[in-house]
Amino acid sequence: MSATEAPVILGRICSAWRAISLSAPRLWSRVHISEPTRPFLAPPYAFPPGLYEAKIMQLVDVAVAWLRRSGTCPLSISLECGLDHDRDHIPSFTPLSTPNFFDVILVPFASRWETISLKIPPVAVQALLRLTESDVPLLKSLTIVERPVNHGDHPEWEVPQGSVLQAPRLSKFSLAGADVLSSALPLRWGSLTALILMGTPWSGENDQTCQVVLEIFSKCSQLQTCVLCIHEPPDGGLQDSSGSPIECSFLHTLDMMCFSSPLDTFGRLLSRLAAPDLRDLKLRGAENMESTLNAESLVSALLNFVRLESITIDSTIFSSPYLIDFLGGLSPTVQHLHIKESWQPPFYQPSLEDDVFIALEGSDLDHPVILPALGELTITGCRKVSDEVLLRFIVSRMPTLRHIDIQFDREMQVDILPSLQAFLEAGVEISVNYITIPSLRFSPWMGLAEGPSLDSDSEPWIPSL
Repeated sequence: MSATEAPVILGRICSAWRAISLSAPRLWSRVHISEPTRPFLAPPYAFPPGLYEAKIMQLVDVAVAWLRRSGTCPLSISLECGLDHDRDHIPSFTPLSTPNFFDVILVPFASRWETISLKIPPVAVQALLRLTESDVPLLKSLTIVERPVNHGDHPEWEVPQGSVLQAPRLSKFSLAGADVLSSALPLRWGSLTALILMGTPWSGENDQTCQVVLEIFSKCSQLQTCVLCIHEPPDGGLQDSSGSPIECSFLHTLDMMCFSSPLDTFGRLLSRLAAPDLRDLKLRGAENMESTLNAESLVSALLNFVRLESITIDSTIFSSPYLIDFLGGLSPTVQHLHIKESWQPPFYQPSLEDDVFIALEGSDLDHPVILPALGELTITGCRKVSDEVLLRFIVSRMPTLRHIDIQFDREMQVDILPSLQAFLEAGVEISVNYITIPSLRFSPWMGLAEGPSLDSDSEPWIPSL
């Protein structure tokens, strides 16, 4: 809700435009509502008693008036509740509680909910779950991010039968931050086409293991896109790991995150998945640099996905040799490759080095070219790859490679763009960016009035010994 954006700004142009905006309910059927975080300021800077509550009441009135202008249109609403500070430090005035904020604004319009995105505390989640499937006949998409007031404040979900989670038209569901066994949620799994289950940032009794994920896949016959965070214990193992594959005939996009033995976890999970239409695969996470696990199981599992077109990976999953093995095991149909280099020393070592690009050049006639159909390459946070090797790779992959976007996390060593000018003129999109580290300028005369003037473009004066 902003006075500088449509539809409010349309009513500030002239009376005719205002009449049009007020007579068009669809303009008011989409809204993002953000509850401000309660400020905590110690005296004498504390807010006057009641000021925060007055602002919240004003926000409630505006939001309700906005939604009433939507007439009978299906609603798309994003609600983000504020984060309170520790309640032991909140000043002693009576606040408007977040559950009331949720109840007053959203619940009266539940019959017209279509796309709902909520970032709310656990107590408001329970208020949501008390709604029944008959209360939300139009609901197609539901996103819930549970935001605890205090760390570890994740009460057990109480989901009655016939709740909002079983809305008859619900096809997209997203859940994050809740410590709940996702496979036990009473969803209409067979109707879901898009699913996001991120769990909690820490491990708990309701970990989303490979076994839980496969159980979910077995129930989602119409699933097309899926995003998952997997917490696999070190000694974990799939029950009946030699069983028949789980069929996901319509799954075309799969995004997985794992920070505990991701190579092995992804390999074991993908080996049990039959997804003949999988085209977009994202693997995120990090492997401890001391790990001895290799990419063999993952590379073996990738042989089953012969229609892959796009791959996105965090390079911290691999060591350098295993990254080459992984890329070599991908389907030759892959056209888009995105590598994210998120180096965090001393726990992770960069795996994206010159030898990876040398292997991708494909100049050795004794070995088939890796990713022969590669047309788009994106790398973010690159540190160890040299400019010369990158130039050789780009030239070796012409004319198939048509889009290159490299974000270096280091300074330029060699300017390679002049050597690529002919390709740029031929329509190839090339973007190579570097960081600039500011030079340290120091002189013992700095701050002294009698010191010599220093030209900003010259080297600082350094006294001789």
